[in-house]
Amino acid sequence: MIDDIKDLSVLEQEKLIARRRFASYFLKCIWGVFISTVLMTVFAIYLVSDFGKAFTSERAIATTGRTLTTFMLMLGLMLGLYGLNPENNKATRDFWLTIITFVITFVLVITFCIKVDNRYAMPIAIASLVILQLISSRASVLTTAILSMLVVISFLFSNRAEDYQMARIVSAVICNALSPIIITFFAKKHFSRLEFLLVALLVPFLMVPLIVMTTLATGDNSINILYNVLWGYGSNAIAAIVFMFFVALFEGIFNIADDFRLSELCNLSNPLLKRLASEAPGTFNHSLVVGTLAEACASAIGENPNLARCAAYYHDIGKLKAPLYFSENQSNYNPHDELIPEVSVSMITSHTLFGEILAKQNRLPSEIVEICRQHHGTAPVGYFYRKALLLKEDGELAIDKYKYAGPKPQTKIAAIIMIADTVEAAIRSYMPDTREDYEARINMLVDEKIKLKQFDECPLTLGDIAIIKRTSIDTLASIHHNRIDYDKKRRRKAQR
Repeated sequence: MIDDIKDLSVLEQEKLIARRRFASYFLKCIWGVFISTVLMTVFAIYLVSDFGKAFTSERAIATTGRTLTTFMLMLGLMLGLYGLNPENNKATRDFWLTIITFVITFVLVITFCIKVDNRYAMPIAIASLVILQLISSRASVLTTAILSMLVVISFLFSNRAEDYQMARIVSAVICNALSPIIITFFAKKHFSRLEFLLVALLVPFLMVPLIVMTTLATGDNSINILYNVLWGYGSNAIAAIVFMFFVALFEGIFNIADDFRLSELCNLSNPLLKRLASEAPGTFNHSLVVGTLAEACASAIGENPNLARCAAYYHDIGKLKAPLYFSENQSNYNPHDELIPEVSVSMITSHTLFGEILAKQNRLPSEIVEICRQHHGTAPVGYFYRKALLLKEDGELAIDKYKYAGPKPQTKIAAIIMIADTVEAAIRSYMPDTREDYEARINMLVDEKIKLKQFDECPLTLGDIAIIKRTSIDTLASIHHNRIDYDKKRRRKAQR
């Protein structure tokens, strides 16, 4: 057994960490697979099959096979969710969110289908839309596929399967599953709640011709065509409305930073932002500019711009502990003039830790909490380190005591906030005259972060950094462009 991971090579360390991460995920989630398998199997047998006969000796093998099939599908869902993003440190949270939504949707689908007595009354889209909004489009498609298979199997393995006309069950499942899959193509547009709801209500209209054709293909040309169309669209419309409730519920329970919640957090009337504007107006204005810059950079490299802007608004909330110790909030008095460098550094660097605490107290999403702590990484506070060197007689001083506690940025968004925060503060204190000056200054600041190895623990590539530099130059140059001096123009005209 390996006791010290430091004795391994870098590649071996990565493999060992990956194995430990997967083992932890597996042990935390396998119970969900067992529980969901039992719940859905018993429910399906009760509603779809003859419950009394299902547990007799004659049907024991069939019931066991049905249970094992459900278990394998749920295990596949668990492994698939992890495989879609093995580096995701929220994989366990995503699994439990998915499994709860999956079971609820399965129960609703079977109940609707049986009680309404129409095979097209299957609101499969509930799980699809919730997972799409709260996790990812790929997880949504995977969930939809496995849920669809499980619904078909529930009817197929019934001891009354001949009563359900399996051709109609399969065609109904296909029609109801295609609608949410089509909606996933709109996932990258970052719609508002109303826009997303409208799309979810309009897309099912595309399924109407397919419902008509599949009904005819089963040999039914009666009034059932109309009923199938109405229930096929109606179940998707119900799913689109009901899913909004589940999204709001799971946002709060799992504290998820989806686009809907991020938009709400970016509202400047939010109590925490109002407090920042009142107690630390300089930091507030700085955060707004960083938000604009971070949003542009995130869009440029394909990251979520809403998360970047929201994280930027809150990244410096730790400065609320002592606003006057930060230059943007000072006027004629600087408290650092009365302090030794060591105390000044502790006041400055503590804002990342206090920001993390304040963010947790206000139940901000974990992505934003982490950025509050990571946006300075382990970079040194150069000004006070140089000041301490001047006060020290021998001219030598360990720099470790003058660094932020870290950790370094773990995500691309955290790295973007670090860059945007650094360049905005620097440009504000030293306003370049030309675009070339902007370019030189920003390149120097970002290259300094690279030399300090601040991006070593996040997946930011050199190509991403080049795009972020270019975007930062364009954005800041447009924000701080020179304005026309109208008084000077009037004086010139008067001289003429």
